[in-house]
Amino acid sequence: MSLLLQAVLVSLVVWIGFLDKAFLHTFIYRPIIVAPVVGLIMGNVSIGLEVGVAVETMFLAMVFVGTAVPPDETVSSGLAAAYACLAGSAAVGIATALPIAIIGQIFRQTRNATIYEFTVKRMEHYAQEGNTHGIIMYTTIIPSIIEYLCFGLPTFIGVYFGAEYIQDFINFIPKEVISGIAAGAGLIGAVGVALLLGTIKDKTTWPYFLVGFFVASYLGVNMIGVAVVAIVCVALNYYKDKLSQEEE
Repeated sequence: MSLLLQAVLVSLVVWIGFLDKAFLHTFIYRPIIVAPVVGLIMGNVSIGLEVGVAVETMFLAMVFVGTAVPPDETVSSGLAAAYACLAGSAAVGIATALPIAIIGQIFRQTRNATIYEFTVKRMEHYAQEGNTHGIIMYTTIIPSIIEYLCFGLPTFIGVYFGAEYIQDFINFIPKEVISGIAAGAGLIGAVGVALLLGTIKDKTTWPYFLVGFFVASYLGVNMIGVAVVAIVCVALNYYKDKLSQEEE
């Protein structure tokens, strides 16, 4: 697959993620979904999964507070997975994920504070007139186009035109520095997990986290393997509860 086609497809994946975030909220915009799909497009699903899991943990406990716009996880996971696949290293994607997320945050803030101010006013105008077509135009069609221009198009440019520069830049930086940046980004993921654990009051689930910690720390299993172990634990717990209910 040519780089041009890959860049187009990655931009469409990111665009669909933003449309889901705006209209449907089925959570296909999450890094754990976006990054593996991008990895499939770029020809390396394994690296895409690794990047997706890592970036997902970074944004695991992310919430909106008032009108504050947090760093964006969708464009971050899309571009980070693409760069990781091009470089052949998941550490590259993890290291670039947070800077890209901050750039995405700037784009989102600009979109909300400027472009959508105009569309909201136009929608209110058509609502007062009772113009259904105008309302649909400024609440669905035009916002969808804006989402691509603000996030899909920059993703295309970043993958197609920026891949060579990113590769040269990565080659210039010592591997030890890349590994250090990736480790620092991983700590952000640990903070996300810690914040999530703080909201869980049921202490009966804590042993499962200890199992995950043991598997990752002492057995050296990567994050994808830990996720498989977690799925098995969830299945065992589900069938145990189901069996208890049947016995009652």
